[in-house]
Amino acid sequence: MAIEGRICRMDKKPFVTLEKLEEIVKDYPTPFHLYDEKGIRENAMKLKQAFAWNKGFKEYFAVKATPNPFILQLLKECGCGTDCSSMTELMLSEACGFSGEEIMFSSNDTPPEEFAYAARLGAIINLDDFTHIQFLEDTLGYIPETISCRFNPGGVFKISNDIMDNPGDSKYGMTTEQMFEAFKILKAKGAKRFGIHAFLASNTVTNEYYPLLARQLFELAVKLKEETGAHIAFINLSGGIGIPYRPDQEPNDILVIGEGVRNAYQDVLVPAGMGDVALCTELGRFMLGPFGCLVTRA
Repeated sequence: MAIEGRICRMDKKPFVTLEKLEEIVKDYPTPFHLYDEKGIRENAMKLKQAFAWNKGFKEYFAVKATPNPFILQLLKECGCGTDCSSMTELMLSEACGFSGEEIMFSSNDTPPEEFAYAARLGAIINLDDFTHIQFLEDTLGYIPETISCRFNPGGVFKISNDIMDNPGDSKYGMTTEQMFEAFKILKAKGAKRFGIHAFLASNTVTNEYYPLLARQLFELAVKLKEETGAHIAFINLSGGIGIPYRPDQEPNDILVIGEGVRNAYQDVLVPAGMGDVALCTELGRFMLGPFGCLVTRA
């Protein structure tokens, strides 16, 4: 097809042949979803390779992206945890054998029973709002020793001159001032290991997003440690690494992204004596988007 005077070609390479599909539909009537197990495993291993330089790295797969127990068990075999935002996702994670700090629970407008269930599983609780501190303590009767807070810097998030998203319009996360106050309060209430989380843009198709986000969070982490004395155990870069949907988009290179984050880590955290901070990701679309398809007849 001609676009703006040039020829673009969508280079589709299905992971299954028509001949194989014709065999499958003899046993399974359409429509159904089909997944590429080999592709999923290779992609998960490539992600681990990209962040192998970070000793504590862990991917927490965003369950909301594909709440399928077979997929979750497959990713568990690849060393992934789960990122949950609801009771159902917590229940699904438990049923698939995830427990303790293999589960990250990030939620807003959260009923008390969901916080209680997450705590019973030993999940890492990531607080989305400053008011959640008191609510969590009222619900559990204590503040967990490991706790995380979601950061929202406000304003717009730009890469070069391109606006990627507008965190200032988002209701999620704590302001810079609230982060410092939250860490002081949580520390006084018994928290010992802290995490920082942020999600500033969705489905970015650029190798620059994660390194820029990481540098911003690393700089915040150093200031939080210096001002509050809190032990920053992990920094969660959340999701946002996307996949190409159009023929003019180049796919992200996760190895380049991992190296960009490593450079920021070496520049900011290591000189501050924080070279033991573990990194986390919460990818969904990047983990599965290219490795599933809907099979039907038209």
